Amino acid sequence: MNPQMSGAIINMASVMGTFGRPGSVRLFDRQGGDPRLHAVAGARVAVRNIRVNSIAPGWIDTDMTAPLGRAARSASPRRRRCSRLGEPDDIAWAAVYLASEEAKFMTGQVISPNGGWYMSQ
Repeated sequence: MNPQMSGAIINMASVMGTFGRPGSVRLFDRQGGDPRLHAVAGARVAVRNIRVNSIAPGWIDTDMTAPLGRAARSASPRRRRCSRLGEPDDIAWAAVYLASEEAKFMTGQVISPNGGWYMSQ
């Protein structure tokens, strides 16, 4: 990216890293750190036309969330405004956007596809 003086870095974080809660320090460590730190990194490379953004997804229907069981999955709609869990494509399209020229004026941002989960906090 340095030789061409452009590029896009996309960090993966978690919606849990977008707000503080007691006992969440270990979660920040496991989920890619505090997304605001990614904004600081973006400020350092912005002069080289390199953009740094983060995706902080909410609950996504994957093999990782499958073991949570029916009880946890049925309780989570209270925490979402959408009526379903997210799908991997919901995150992939956010990454496609951030890597594209359409996002050429975005840096130091956190996009959080979470089905409205953040609004319930």
